[in-house]
Amino acid sequence: MRQEFQKPAWMNDWKVFLIFSLISFAFAFGLRCLDLPKWSDPSFMVHGEYIMGTHDAYYWLAGAKGVGSAVGNPMSELIRFLGSLTGIQYGNIAFWLPAVFAGFCAIAAFSWGMLVRGPWVGLVSAIYATSIPAYYFRTRLSYYDTDVVTLFFPLLISVLLARWVSQGIRTSWLPQKGKEIEFNPTLTDYCLPILAGAIAAYGKLWHSDVLTFGIMVALIAIGLSVVCGTKNNRSELLRGLVLFFLVAFVGWFGLVLAVLFLIVLSFPAVRKHKFYNNTYLYLLILLAIFVLSGLGQDLIAVISDKISAYIKPVADISSDISGPQYPGIAQSVIEAQNISFDALFANLTGSTLLGWLGFLSFVFVVLVRPNSIFLAPFAAITFAAVYMGGRFAMFGGIALGLGLSFALACFIERYANFTTNKLVLGVVQSLVMVGLLFSNIMPMYEGAPATPIMGQSHAKALIEAGKKMPNNSTVWTWWDWGYATMYYSGVNSFANGGNHAGRTLYPLAFVYTTPSCAQANQMIKFSAVNKNNPANVWDKMSGKDVEKMISSFADVNYNFKPKGKQYIVVTWENLRLAYWILYYGSWDTSIGGGAHPVQSLITTPFTLQGETGVIDIENEGKVDLSGYIILDKSGTKSKFFPANNGPTLVYNSVVRQGFMVDKMETRSMLLKLLIGNPQDKSISSFFKVVYEDFPSVRVLEVL
Repeated sequence: MRQEFQKPAWMNDWKVFLIFSLISFAFAFGLRCLDLPKWSDPSFMVHGEYIMGTHDAYYWLAGAKGVGSAVGNPMSELIRFLGSLTGIQYGNIAFWLPAVFAGFCAIAAFSWGMLVRGPWVGLVSAIYATSIPAYYFRTRLSYYDTDVVTLFFPLLISVLLARWVSQGIRTSWLPQKGKEIEFNPTLTDYCLPILAGAIAAYGKLWHSDVLTFGIMVALIAIGLSVVCGTKNNRSELLRGLVLFFLVAFVGWFGLVLAVLFLIVLSFPAVRKHKFYNNTYLYLLILLAIFVLSGLGQDLIAVISDKISAYIKPVADISSDISGPQYPGIAQSVIEAQNISFDALFANLTGSTLLGWLGFLSFVFVVLVRPNSIFLAPFAAITFAAVYMGGRFAMFGGIALGLGLSFALACFIERYANFTTNKLVLGVVQSLVMVGLLFSNIMPMYEGAPATPIMGQSHAKALIEAGKKMPNNSTVWTWWDWGYATMYYSGVNSFANGGNHAGRTLYPLAFVYTTPSCAQANQMIKFSAVNKNNPANVWDKMSGKDVEKMISSFADVNYNFKPKGKQYIVVTWENLRLAYWILYYGSWDTSIGGGAHPVQSLITTPFTLQGETGVIDIENEGKVDLSGYIILDKSGTKSKFFPANNGPTLVYNSVVRQGFMVDKMETRSMLLKLLIGNPQDKSISSFFKVVYEDFPSVRVLEVL
């Protein structure tokens, strides 16, 4: 090992790398900026701050504000730091950060293409990796969530390790005749595995999946070094991987050990020792680190947890077989749903043919470029989306872009070499590949609307009500709005995107489903006196006893005395989720099942005969209503027809939206607390309005 800081060969093309990296960044960033005009509607902001496009963004925003378990997480700390540095509102920082991270991801993807074939293949790889629908729709403006780093960090780690290993392996899977590659790494070269290890260690603070990827690519690096490394280079490659393992998987102590390891290896006496180039010694060291650090167990645990989380069980059964059964949540989460191969390829390229060509081309790349095997996990995880949900398709762009552009470059070079001008060939290759992709996906992007997760009135209600809430308060709101509630109100929510398993979901949904204000009131207070985890009490009971206890909340006053104040938020937005809310809320914990309400959204013009209760819906015909409730800013206009057995029309004149609902929904707290008279004793004895913007939202204190 030479100790001087000699510039390694891979740094010779830095000017080309810089220019194409800037182009890649600009393309990924600019593509997302095309959405900006869609956010010009003033209702998409509250007090000059953009409303986020994804619920989970508010987890990090709340953490930046000092609320919730994200406090101190890098995702939150970045927002807090930028906010304190610039004075820009947190929400507006989070609005732009996905585009910035997409640009960084493009640079990492470009690095892969640059390594395998050159800058033009790299450019196409960058564009595909950051432009496919599965990734684009998770990194649009305002979509600040871990998806901004779960592709970026693995790409960066894998390309750094691939660069390290590539310097000491042959360019074919099969042994080659001729002079072997000489690999005499400098200290600068050793920075590659150390930097990759540091990124893996730091990246796991952003998301645990980064470490999982780090483990997988590290194992690939070992296998590739052994299989394709030349006899004289294997030990050198494995020494670098020991550095990676120490830094990535052993923490700060590992970094110290890595430095000491380098120092020891620099001694002439050590380099002359018979074991210095012993491949088995380094494999043994790697195995020891793998076992002693618990990496094997961690990898198995992470994979099994992912599978368990996405198999979509209908019920979550307590450890006691006779105990209560809670509803499973994954069945109602869109991103966790199984998807077909057609849907998968629509998420990738918008074209089944282009998708299959891309993956077949990637197989070709792996066959002729062994170092591209590092990207195999990205391709494998992409296909796992068929069973584990569409979000996993976001990893496929790099494999598709690299495969297609590499194959086309090889074809042009061999069969269509109409010019020797490399610039022209590169431009043609890139335009063809990018054109094929965007001819399929651009209409989809142009038609995609802005997606603020909540209405302006909802956000304002949380801000204003939050000013009256003590810090130890808890807000009951449907879990989709949990993180946003934490951010805007400044206090914790009962349920949220990270706490909505069946044990939490059931009591929350029950409160919105029951027709009894007393029952809803006591369910909330019972949960509060049990540290907002009522299932801890129920798990010691049979399912039938749980049902008896909950039923008694409607008639028996238990006089629960929670320490902190409790609040509940009811919004018009919840009505579109009533199909699932009332299903979970009607759940029977003794037998494990619930009932969906009968509900339909009116999507076409209609006329209402107020005196007879007949609604005539365009293209659907007439329906006899059992009643109608018309809501506007001034109040409620309603009439009921007991002789009819039809649905009830609930129509919001402010947002011009209506639902046909059944008796179950009409009687539920979901509607009663939103549109009922808060002065009515049946409500006022248990709840007090602290903020109201009728008919959009109410925030009530639990008395």
